[in-house]
Amino acid sequence: MSKKQKTSASAHPNSKPRVKESRIKLDAHGFKVKSRTQDEEQVKPEYVIDGALRRVKPYYFVYKTYCKQRWRERTILDIFSTEFRDKSLEYYRQAIEAGQVKINDVVASVDTIIHDGDYIHHRSHKHEPPVLAASPEIIFENDNILVISKPNGLPAHPTGRYKFNSAASILKYERGLVCHPCNRLDRLTSGLMFLAKTSKGSRLMYDQLTNRTVEKYYIARVVGDFPLGDKDKNYEITVDQPLESVEPRLGLNGIAKDEIDGKHATTIMKKISYDKATNTSIVKCQPLTGRSHQIRVHLQYLGHPIANDPLYSNVDAWGPELGKGGLSDYSSAVAALNKCGRNEPSSSWYYQTNDKFKDMKPGELLSDKECEVCKTELYTDPNAEDLEIWLHAYKYQTKNYDEEVKEVATETQNTDEKSDENEFKRWSFQTPLPHWALDSYKPLMELAIKEAAKCPPTTTAFSVGAVLVNSSTNEILATGYSRELPGNTHAEQNALTKYYASHNNKPLPDGTVLYTTMEPCSLRLSGNLPCVDRILETEGKIVSCFVGVMEPKTFVENNVGREKLMRNGVEYVHIPGYEEEILKWAYKGHENKE
Repeated sequence: MSKKQKTSASAHPNSKPRVKESRIKLDAHGFKVKSRTQDEEQVKPEYVIDGALRRVKPYYFVYKTYCKQRWRERTILDIFSTEFRDKSLEYYRQAIEAGQVKINDVVASVDTIIHDGDYIHHRSHKHEPPVLAASPEIIFENDNILVISKPNGLPAHPTGRYKFNSAASILKYERGLVCHPCNRLDRLTSGLMFLAKTSKGSRLMYDQLTNRTVEKYYIARVVGDFPLGDKDKNYEITVDQPLESVEPRLGLNGIAKDEIDGKHATTIMKKISYDKATNTSIVKCQPLTGRSHQIRVHLQYLGHPIANDPLYSNVDAWGPELGKGGLSDYSSAVAALNKCGRNEPSSSWYYQTNDKFKDMKPGELLSDKECEVCKTELYTDPNAEDLEIWLHAYKYQTKNYDEEVKEVATETQNTDEKSDENEFKRWSFQTPLPHWALDSYKPLMELAIKEAAKCPPTTTAFSVGAVLVNSSTNEILATGYSRELPGNTHAEQNALTKYYASHNNKPLPDGTVLYTTMEPCSLRLSGNLPCVDRILETEGKIVSCFVGVMEPKTFVENNVGREKLMRNGVEYVHIPGYEEEILKWAYKGHENKE
């Protein structure tokens, strides 16, 4: 019998067989209570807000898991040293030899072989990396469900090097909200997350997510001028490529050869706008499946990865094509990425190709220091740039939400109360877009405001400014303001009229973007064609509409311009922060109204 066979955990003479409990213990909310071993410390976090970072003081922690399929018939030392990259081989060897690792409650040796079903128990002195200091923002809460907007850089739940520095843990220890994530966002991704407060809430969300009755929309800022799809496909591009795990230690995924090797994944993408100054595009992404890193890998496949993604847009790892079309051999990319965050700072296309960042302070790296307690090599602090990527989950809703809400409103007009059975079966949540999605486009909104300031005063109409822009070149095609041309003319109408007049009635370029200080009207009391219809008459040439404020109800009730534009494939984007100035010009002359 070999030495490895002698030290196999399941063959150990003193090993204790795992016996399943006949009764599952549940907490007050209906969730299963995890059993604890006698030597597991009951730890509560000590959070420290240090400037822009949130820290957790080091603590002892017992990591517990069952054998994964890829770990079968390997030694425990081999698993630890190859699967977990935050500590060295020597650290794991010393921990095992010190009796800190048990298999099926039996102290392991470095030669212990792991089998299917084995229970692994590792007590360690844990050093959590810092995260950004921002806490999750609560968007909605009822008895069963909590909806939050998760900040960048914060894991959704305890995983890997993170336990207390996670969204679920911060909600628990800072706000007393014990809840379990229903959907998961990547650590570096921000946006909407759903958490169950009760088993009922978990069941409601699980059924909807697994049955794919939820529509998910993300916004991304990517490398280069993202292409427009075909007009007959609403300018959308669909990527239908299976994904596979390339390197679990890095969390790196890639395009699989086929669905035998990988998992089916589909993402619909649409260009919103392009900024020539930074050579980046804003893209709306709708994943139809829920694979890990799906949007990030599919954008890379098209040759337009997220511009500041340290994993999928690192020029040193992927080369000048940035992994476009997928790779047949990932070994060189993996080798380069393995150095990042340890021996070399993480980086990405946006920071590697922009001279103004060449002197930027390096982010997280292995330092030359070690912990006095456990002798773990310590890391330097990450930069803010290390803790975010330009990907944000901005809208989640049940399928056909708008149509169903109208039907239900009609059906339940005489109903006094909502049935508990229908609770949280029909919903829609949306966050504001993050600053990185809007900052490049603010100068164009400011130009529209300057147009609004040109409007002659009136007591009977709003003063609005509009700008038409070619999204591929950033060329300003035309500007307009209210009553600029004869008659009771609107800003959008005047900008379009001036463009056609100066271009011999040629159509607008594909991918034109409209900036307007106020929501385009959907009804003209004068009987003239509403601005929304004028936009739609361009037959898809205007793909996006950036708006400063919604139209007040002073003159027109129930302006449905936004809904009509979006229903016809025109993206509607609100640029906040200009409301006061826009309304000042919008009401110019109204102060003289008797």
